[in-house]
Formats: sequence, C-alpha cells, structure tokens
Amino acid sequence: MKILLICKGEYRYWFPKIAASLTHQYGCDVSAMTFSTQTARMLERTREFDEVHNLAAYLKLWLPQSDTQQCVQHLQELDLCGELGAGLNTMVYADRIISRYSFERITKIVAGVYKFWHTLFKDGQFDAVVGEIASASEWIGSVLAKKFDIPYLVPYPPPLTNRLFFLQSATGVWERAEKLYEQAKATGLSREEAQLAENFLSAFRAKKPKPRLHPQSVRSAFDIDIGQLAQRILRIPSRVQTYLEDGYCEIGSYDGTPPWESVWIDLLRLFRNVVTEPPIFWDRVSEGKKVYFPLHVQPEFTIDVRAPFCSNQLALIEGIARSIPLGYKLAVKEHPAMRGYRNLAYYREIRKLYNVQLVSPSVDSHKLIQNSDAILTIVGTTAWEGILYEKPVVAFGPLCYGFFDLLYHCKNIGDLPSILSEAIRGFKPNRDLLLKFIWALLGSSHEGLWDSPLRSPRVTEGNNISNLAKAIFSEVSATMPRQPVGDVAVPS
Repeated sequence: MKILLICKGEYRYWFPKIAASLTHQYGCDVSAMTFSTQTARMLERTREFDEVHNLAAYLKLWLPQSDTQQCVQHLQELDLCGELGAGLNTMVYADRIISRYSFERITKIVAGVYKFWHTLFKDGQFDAVVGEIASASEWIGSVLAKKFDIPYLVPYPPPLTNRLFFLQSATGVWERAEKLYEQAKATGLSREEAQLAENFLSAFRAKKPKPRLHPQSVRSAFDIDIGQLAQRILRIPSRVQTYLEDGYCEIGSYDGTPPWESVWIDLLRLFRNVVTEPPIFWDRVSEGKKVYFPLHVQPEFTIDVRAPFCSNQLALIEGIARSIPLGYKLAVKEHPAMRGYRNLAYYREIRKLYNVQLVSPSVDSHKLIQNSDAILTIVGTTAWEGILYEKPVVAFGPLCYGFFDLLYHCKNIGDLPSILSEAIRGFKPNRDLLLKFIWALLGSSHEGLWDSPLRSPRVTEGNNISNLAKAIFSEVSATMPRQPVGDVAVPS
C-alpha cells in the first residue's frame, strides 16, 4: 500500500510519526508532499518517508520559464471543458494566500500547481492521498487525484470529541455514517445501540460541551497562553527562513507570507478586542421570537472551500433578515475564535439591519439555540447542536451530515422565506430518527485527534499517533479494490 501524506505548516512536527507507524505497523510505503523547502529538508532528515515532493522548489523552477499567455490558454481549456469540476477562479478565491497575488502570478502558479500534481500522480502510483483541502493547491490536487482514480481522503473532525472522519471530496458527506444511518432506518437499532445514542444525547444536553476550538478562543485576546506564545516565538526564525528561501512560492500556509504580517495581525486583534466588545456586541439576547445565525470562522476550509458561494456572510445575513417573519429578530453571534479579527466596519454593517441583534461571542450558544425557533447556518457544529436540541435547522452549505432527514436545505436565498415558514410552523421532532442519526455518527467515526500540535499538543502523543495510523490504514483499505483469495477477501 503506497500512501502520500500532504504535510504543511505545523504538521511537519508529527507527520513523520504517522509515517513511521504506517510503515512499521502496517507495512505501508509512505511519501510526503510539502509546500516549503525547509519542511522538505526536515522531513527528509527523519528518514521516515520514501520520497518527499516539494511544491515550492517545483514552482521556483517552473515560474521563470513559463509563459503567461500559454498558461492562460491551458487553464481556460481546463475550465471550459469542466476538467476540474469547480472553476479555477472558485479555487483561487478560496485560497487565503494566492488570491492576493497579481493576475499574472496567479495564472503561472495555478498552471504550475496543475502540472506538479499531474506529473506526481502519473508517476507516483499511489493507492491513496491523505490531506486537507484548505488551499487552491490541495483542491486542484484532490480533483486530479480523482482523475487518476486515486482516493483523496480529507481528515475532518466530526462534532464528537477525539473522533475522526474522512471526506472523499471537497463538498462530500461522511459516507460511512450515511450508510449506517440508512441501515439503521431499514432495520432499526438494537437495545444497546439505542441506549448508547440516548446516553450520548443526555450527556450532551447536561454538559453542554463546546467545540475544541472554543476553550482557547473564548478568552480575551489579552489572556495570553505563555506556552503557546513561547512556541510561536521560537518558530519565528523558521518563518523568516522560509520567506527568504521560498518567498511567494510557498503557498500552502502563512509560512510563505512576510513574517511581520502575523505580528501586525495580533496587534490589531488586541486593539479590536478592546474597542469592539462593549459598544458593538450585545451581551444578552432580547426576549421574543427569534432565529439564530452564527458567524463562521473565515478564512477557513469549512466555508471558503465547502461553500464558496456563501462566503459573503454579510450578504447572507441581509438575505436572512429580509426573509424572517415580521416581529422576529435575527440573533447573529460572533464566533469565539474570531474575537478581534474582523474589521470594525464589518460589525457596523450588521448593526444597520433593524431586525438583527449582534451578539457577543461570550453568550452561551446552547442557551441561544434552545431559545430560538429556527437555526440557520452555512456549515459547522451549530447545525449539529441544533439537531441535538431538536430544533429546525436550515443549512445553506453542504453539511457533512446533510443526509439527516429533518434538515432543511436552502440552495437559493430566494427560497428562504418559504423554507423558514415551513421550518418554524411545520417542523416536528422525531426522536427515533434522531437516535439513529446519533448512532450512525458514533458507530462510523475513527478514534483520534487531528489538529495543529501548537494548539493541541496531545496530537503528537504515541497513543494518538497509533489511532491516526490505524484510521488511515482502515480508510485506505476500504477504498481499495478487493480480490478473493481462497475464502478471504483482501485488498489487491
């Protein structure tokens, strides 16, 4: 089994351990793809990878010899024939780095990225690729992998603690969960399965857990984690070296942007955090009828890649405000992880809407969901929480668990008034379906924590590494064609 791991940013500190586990426990041949020369050298020194493929090095050779007009012509042909599914401009605008470049540089880089992946997959003979889709480079790679019949597995944490699913496309669903859900609807749950789901639901409502990103982000920007700050300071020389060595050819993470940008962003965040909290946000929600829309983290894979045409949240909020019944309020709550990041003008635009209340990120989202008549969201855990509280949920984007029967899907904002009317007046909870849905997610996820080691140091621990390697091997094995050998079917 030959696996390619896409390693970027902080992942260089624990991907070699996953590679070692896959090699020694499961006999896999593991290669790595990375976005910077420094990371490539670091991975090569570990001797845990068969090969290390460096996109930045490839682009540094490609860009000087590429012709802009030829690149444009080639990319136009790919777009017009639908070769890459989603349009290339859709991918570029979802990329937090290259979308800021000039037209000429973007064109050459995108053409170079396409050629890099095409050559790699043509020659590599990989059985699977494991990596995120948080940049245009990864998105193009995932589409080309499919063209070569190579499964591209996207690790994605479900709204369950220390669990893991794999998507097989940028906008896909959790296929194993969907199959288990359909099976549960057809055959029913056993007494043990139903009790497990019921216990989970009761514990959720009693403990009101927060997503793992929230504990670090609900604090003030001035409440500094000294340990994390020290690690960030120690990595400044590495960022400077990457910027000087690869420059704008490092397009997989912020390591390729000027190192001083992150310092400036942090200073702005401190200032905004002080200025915005008291005068901009409401610290409690007014009484009366309401619907709830949470602001999403941005830039982020969940919205910019999975729902790229919903990325203008201001426009979406205005559309919702126009669609809710008269007399209702729309409660818009800032995401705790975005505290201090958005421009103040962003919030002022929301406050201009007479039937919208901008709520502080400190407000308890569980209480807000329970007191709302409907939940609206693009993607994210709010939909999951709304489902568990048996509230009508309207989703604008492709939820990973969008197969649940009681969800309302809005693909056209013009349809929202009628959808909201149906959700508020016609929604009927179904406890039996809810328990089957919960069981499907519990029964189909893998054990393991997938996160940045800077934010979650536990990701590098031996037990978690073993769990992740087991999850990857299990998922790749399930995607490979099987051939009967005697009475046993094994991956070919």
